[in-house]
Amino acid sequence: MKITRLKKLTAGLFLLLFSGTQAMGNMVLSNVIVHFEPGEPNRQDVEISNTGEEPMYVEIEPTMVLSPGTEQEDRSPITDPRKAGLLVTPNKLILPPGATKVIRLVKLGPSFEEKIYRIAARPVAGDLQDTQQSGVKVLVGYEILAIVYPNNPQPDLQASRLGNKLVVANHGNTNVLLREGYQCELPDQPREDCTPLPGKRMYPGNEWTLDLPEDLPVTYYQSVGTRNFVEQYP
Repeated sequence: MKITRLKKLTAGLFLLLFSGTQAMGNMVLSNVIVHFEPGEPNRQDVEISNTGEEPMYVEIEPTMVLSPGTEQEDRSPITDPRKAGLLVTPNKLILPPGATKVIRLVKLGPSFEEKIYRIAARPVAGDLQDTQQSGVKVLVGYEILAIVYPNNPQPDLQASRLGNKLVVANHGNTNVLLREGYQCELPDQPREDCTPLPGKRMYPGNEWTLDLPEDLPVTYYQSVGTRNFVEQYP
């Protein structure tokens, strides 16, 4: 499986991707990873709050990610929500000091294959009505990852060891997140004394080769949607 990449960020804009509630400056988002899993509601809300003492003007820009996790990864602005399969509203927000509003994401139509979206939420200086004028300054913002899973997700992450290399391939139809990987010299060694390994989000068709610091067993926590489990590779 392949791993999520943060690419092609707008000049002057730093976008962060974490799970759970996130805060940057005076902007707070309730969640920056949204899962649309089979059988779950087609609507998801992300709360956005202004913890500062000045009004905040925020632009919301959704894009669809093409060939995610590959060298050909690209982003296509969503101009036709029905064609893209995702509606994001509103596209602009005014947040008074201390206010909280909602960014609403709505999945449109059935999902026969996995779809990946990135939604930028970025504050701008000055009134939103003046955003087309010169001199508007782009400030620090966020990026929401939205994943629409196929109707019948079938994860199939295959990994093999070649000495000090771990070779991973995603032969399934849905992404798998590899996180909190580590190598331990002894089976009962405390986690804090083990060697940490980088994480990856593996999209369907992705392949990844990781150079390991030691020729030791590899353990990874893994997530498929909101399900979590642990796998070890000898």
